[in-house]
Amino acid sequence: MRKYLISLFLFIFCITVPSVSHAEDYLVGDLPGQGQNTHEPVVAGRFYPDSEAELSKQVNNYLDKAFVESLPGKPVAIISPHAGYQYSGAVAAYGFKAIKDYGYKRVIILAPSHYSRYRGVSILDVEHYKTPLGLIKLNTGICNNLINNPPLIGTSRQAHAREHSIETQLPFLQVVLGDFELIPILVGRLNNEEFDFVAEKIKPFIDDQTLIVVSSDFTHYGYGYDYVPFKKDVEANIRKLDYGAFERVLALDFDGFIRYKQATGITACGFVPVALLMKILPDDVQGKILQYDTSGSISGDFNSSVSYVSIVFTKSSESSENIDQNPGLDNDERLTLLKVARDTLECCVREGKKPDLNSGKYTISPTLKEKRGVFVTLNKNGNLRGCIGHIQPTEQLVKAVMDNAINSSMKDSRFRPVDTDELAEIEIDISVLSPIRKISGADKFIPGEHGIIIRLGGMSAVFLPQVATEQGWGREETLSHLCNKAGLPSYAWKDENMEFFVFTAEVFHEDKI
Repeated sequence: MRKYLISLFLFIFCITVPSVSHAEDYLVGDLPGQGQNTHEPVVAGRFYPDSEAELSKQVNNYLDKAFVESLPGKPVAIISPHAGYQYSGAVAAYGFKAIKDYGYKRVIILAPSHYSRYRGVSILDVEHYKTPLGLIKLNTGICNNLINNPPLIGTSRQAHAREHSIETQLPFLQVVLGDFELIPILVGRLNNEEFDFVAEKIKPFIDDQTLIVVSSDFTHYGYGYDYVPFKKDVEANIRKLDYGAFERVLALDFDGFIRYKQATGITACGFVPVALLMKILPDDVQGKILQYDTSGSISGDFNSSVSYVSIVFTKSSESSENIDQNPGLDNDERLTLLKVARDTLECCVREGKKPDLNSGKYTISPTLKEKRGVFVTLNKNGNLRGCIGHIQPTEQLVKAVMDNAINSSMKDSRFRPVDTDELAEIEIDISVLSPIRKISGADKFIPGEHGIIIRLGGMSAVFLPQVATEQGWGREETLSHLCNKAGLPSYAWKDENMEFFVFTAEVFHEDKI
């Protein structure tokens, strides 16, 4: 009986253990057109109802109960769970509610392979996927174009035979979008270079009518999953583990996400598809967690638990030239951040440690706990001595100031680490950033008011707003110097493929408030 219950548990929550039979290390590259015309559903009646009426009613019921606040831009991607609907359906509904009414014509699904081990990604050579709600047409032109990139992109029919990670996304898409074309990609193993290769092959097929859906559950906790990293405060520790991963996902921190798995062993079955998404998305998207839950919370039993999240990534319209301003810090909040930065600098250089933010020495307001982009700049006798920061809001403002005070003093590759003899001569500047917005061209950049990021191909660079003012540069001179900083010719800002992003900054200094 116990063996039966464990098997049932693994099946209904999300199977993570691959089958013992191994496919080739690389895909064999089956030729298109050799398979069946339609891929039939394999988990209808188990993960979700096999009746059209019941399935439609269930999906709409989940969607009706999902409340999504207004988003800062149009969704370009969502991360969605793929377990049985009775466990993950309510969470999944938030992501699909967020993408409703945007008129997508094409959906790319990146999903993990639970049953087969292979290197690369597999696309099934069929014309339709089927659910109880009807047929979904594949964009066979794009699918065949992608398949024609062996050995990393091909077809492994064995991998798709029992797989549910793509299928569970489809009924929600059918209800929310109606008619659309599908590019279903089942992701196997990838290394760093292979991530880049696959991402570059997918990117040309993404436009403003294309949505990316990444299918993934997160922490699988319990002996049935061979993952028991803690035995006390299980619910709180699972949440902490998941949110550590989410922080890196929201920041599009690919390297940090990889390191996090190496450090924690987190059992997120869609880890590779999520990492691949980070390589595909542009840098200027904003991620937001819409809903989170666990099967342990739903069932009331944390001996075994699987985590579910809906995350949406949005991008502001390129036609909008308005730059969000900072909400503003009051004088006490500025003084607190400068005190944290100075104490961190002194402790780091003198003692090799951080000060304790919970010592009661600092008044940390709710604003200082918000996630914000920030730079910490060190100046010595009027000259730059170090400057490092976070463009994206990856952590709480007060913690980001602490971390970047350390980074600026010890890890700026342009300078040697700060030593104790210099501390009295160093002044600290802090720049708290607004959200980043893409602009349509260089003429929309206002020197002295805007910070500026340029990106061309794989090259990029950033100047804070105060750089142009301090150097006495105009628009063209600022952009020329920024191109040189990026390793590009000074005239590269005129290239028609150059991308421009701007932000504002609230800048304050020691003894100058």
